[in-house]
Amino acid sequence: MRHPHPFEEFLSVFVPKLAQKSRQLNKALWILETTGSSDAADLKAELDAEVRLLCNDPKTYEKLLEWDRDPTLKDPLLKRQLNILIRSFKQNMIPVPLLEEIVQKEAALAQSYANLRPQLEGKILSENDINEILKKENDPAVRKKVWEASKEIGNIIAPQILALVELRNQAAQSLGYPDFFQMQLDLQEVDGVWLKEIFDDLANRTDKAYAAMIGEIEEQQSQRFGVLKKDLGPWAWTDPFGQEDPLDRSDLDMLVQGIDLSSAGKSFYARMGIDVEPILQRSDMFERPGKNQHAFCINIDREQDVRTLNNVQSTIKWLETVLHELGHAVYDLGFDPQLPWLLREPPHVMPTEAMALIAGRQAYRYEALRELVGPSPKKEPLLKKADLSLRRRQLIFSRWVLVMTFFEIELYRNPRQDLNRLWWSTVEKYQKIHAPLGREGKNDWAAKYHIGLAPVYYFSYLLGEMFASSIEEILLEQTGSKNLTSEKAGRFLQQKLFYPGNKMCWSHLVEHVVGRPLSPDAWIRQFTS
Repeated sequence: MRHPHPFEEFLSVFVPKLAQKSRQLNKALWILETTGSSDAADLKAELDAEVRLLCNDPKTYEKLLEWDRDPTLKDPLLKRQLNILIRSFKQNMIPVPLLEEIVQKEAALAQSYANLRPQLEGKILSENDINEILKKENDPAVRKKVWEASKEIGNIIAPQILALVELRNQAAQSLGYPDFFQMQLDLQEVDGVWLKEIFDDLANRTDKAYAAMIGEIEEQQSQRFGVLKKDLGPWAWTDPFGQEDPLDRSDLDMLVQGIDLSSAGKSFYARMGIDVEPILQRSDMFERPGKNQHAFCINIDREQDVRTLNNVQSTIKWLETVLHELGHAVYDLGFDPQLPWLLREPPHVMPTEAMALIAGRQAYRYEALRELVGPSPKKEPLLKKADLSLRRRQLIFSRWVLVMTFFEIELYRNPRQDLNRLWWSTVEKYQKIHAPLGREGKNDWAAKYHIGLAPVYYFSYLLGEMFASSIEEILLEQTGSKNLTSEKAGRFLQQKLFYPGNKMCWSHLVEHVVGRPLSPDAWIRQFTS
């Protein structure tokens, strides 16, 4: 009779406690993000601290390290769970007062983001309002005022973010890391040198294509707004950060007028053999005051309670977002149900982003979009415009990720430098969008949600786009189409991408799915040729 290893006995006691607290924390986070309530913020902070304190025991951490050196522990699933716990404990082996201060400030910042709205001439504007004005307004003076209003939140919450940056760095340095960014890369099993090299490689190999596209965009912007190219300003774009394709957006929105985007998402996944109705029933789909204005997916319990938060309007961007968030959700529901609780998660956010990004692409790809909105001779020219937009979107978004990544690296390396100057120099370098006059002393960088509340995350989007393109090449071989709308594509993704959960590190999962290491090659072939 086989005797269980002491680590197995530890798991049988520790994991149920962690699972229960994590479920409570996720429910509190959901309440906070859907209401902006101060009570929810307090509860979220309290539960966040309790979860982290479960992984804050030095004696347990030493025991985990001891088991890691034990040659008799050979079972790969046990070894992977041990690896996960060691990394979870490592980042929480900081002084308890510091840990508690970090979680309290993160909850307060989340509440600020949920409740703050910019104002213009006495009118409160949501993010959807700002994007609609920037899509349709032709007066550059009005556009500039709206763009400036969108940045005001940065001035309000920059002190909160900087306080958190300092605390996160203190935590990282107490564990022997130079800063929080470098610590997070290590704990996410990402080599920082490799990350810089792969991003530099992509930037260099796409410079020519991006420059040509920016020339085309600026030419059209110049004609539309009646100003010289040098006077366009960042408000010439249709979103406040220049991360979206600014051409044809109002036209493309006409494709989804009268379309129920939730129903479209349900039909899309049904063609893959996946029922998302239970996910939609648990989700929060429409905007209101006090609610987080962004979109995300959350796995409450690693069982069946997966839900999404959206702020849907009748735009092609929100069609993309609904498909994207449901992509995260079907990934989370696709793990092998026999996996231990600790392994019922992606090995990194990158592969789940890859699934979400592939799904989001379908909102612009001719064949899939035609199915989503219904065939019609009147829609044909717009469907073709959407297909052309996908290439522009990919080039634009890749540069935006470079801005976010390299800014964040420098933010954590030296948070006391002139961050707005750093922000605009990074924007100019990668996006080729020039800083307007009068931004000295502002905090435009702080207006981006992810910098404060999803730190060291954004690089995963571009790695996810690379993986997504590699998956699409494999899907083309397996199914004859890069589109997802077939049960054969659904089975491939479920079996190869979702089912393993966290049984292996993310780099091994990439090779498991596409048969080669992650690289930008497939993405470059797809979007620059």
